[in-house]
Amino acid sequence: MKHGLKWETLLRSKLFWAVVAELLILLVGFIIRPDFLNIQIRTLEDGTRVLFGTPIDILNRSSEITIIAMGMTLVLALGGTDISVGALVAVSGAIALKFLRWDVLVYTTPGDYTVMPFAYALLVPLAVCTLMGLFNGTLVARLKIQPIIATLILMVGGRGIAQIVTNGKQFTTQYTPFKFIGNGSILGIPLPIIITLVVVVAMLVFVRRTSYGMFVEAVGINPNASRVSGLRSGVIIMIAYIITGLLSGVSGLIYASRISSNDSNNAGLGYEMDAILAVVIGGTSMTGGKFTLVGTMVGSIIIRTITTLVLYFGIVSEAIMAFKALIIAGVIVLQSEPVRNAIAKRRDRKRLLMGGEARV
Repeated sequence: MKHGLKWETLLRSKLFWAVVAELLILLVGFIIRPDFLNIQIRTLEDGTRVLFGTPIDILNRSSEITIIAMGMTLVLALGGTDISVGALVAVSGAIALKFLRWDVLVYTTPGDYTVMPFAYALLVPLAVCTLMGLFNGTLVARLKIQPIIATLILMVGGRGIAQIVTNGKQFTTQYTPFKFIGNGSILGIPLPIIITLVVVVAMLVFVRRTSYGMFVEAVGINPNASRVSGLRSGVIIMIAYIITGLLSGVSGLIYASRISSNDSNNAGLGYEMDAILAVVIGGTSMTGGKFTLVGTMVGSIIIRTITTLVLYFGIVSEAIMAFKALIIAGVIVLQSEPVRNAIAKRRDRKRLLMGGEARV
């Protein structure tokens, strides 16, 4: 009986169905290409040994969305949303490359060149994005502006700020330490994957080892009741937006490091939708309440796996969003309450029939 209850609980879990969906997608990839799940160790020209393969590439390329989605999970759990994260990615990369670039006017040959100390190129973008998160949080928590309207301001204005920072120019850099962030590896594991794991673990510790996670769920489920009980819901909401801004800055640094350049027009484009989808697929409701960071990470990996699989099908890049939307819609339907309850009830009915036959 206990095992039956455990299985029923598992079937009703959104995280369980997200994992099942990812395994099915990987199975499809394996059927299409038998080497889809292969992982190899390759030696680069400089002698560095790195892990190589489609699964590693999926984890690596999903890093930016996963990091942003960690903060987005808190925002959605509070019943809000943040559509400015993509613009903050562009702002972070623009500021970093403003401080850290190869300037052809100064040097005639490429080389390592920093305008300011390397720490400035990392800390200033993070500080600015954190302040932008504070700005969003203030509009939502203090001025009571609808979250989608409040964050729309920076969604539109953020890319303009990125253009102002760089005077509309696109800088490049050959500075090795900066390029290492998005392209380097430690013990064969790509550094973006390590950074993502650190962020996920830090967020898990923060929300589960402190009372903040419980406060987020309380405010998300019933803001009025939590306010009456003495919770400072405004502060809790502001912290969520601040964290989202900070993590968007981290994602922006990784993105800029990958391409060794700033791209204010394309950096972070569509990240807000992918982050929201990752959170929803992972099992967090957009209406607020309970949330799961592990589920969000799985959701982000699903989105990247779908993108990789679509490319293997030979579908043109312009159609990827439409194809991705169809698959994600199916995943969300599988996770919906009626479908999960129907599957669980069908299994209960089957178990009861088998039990009756056994007694006879």
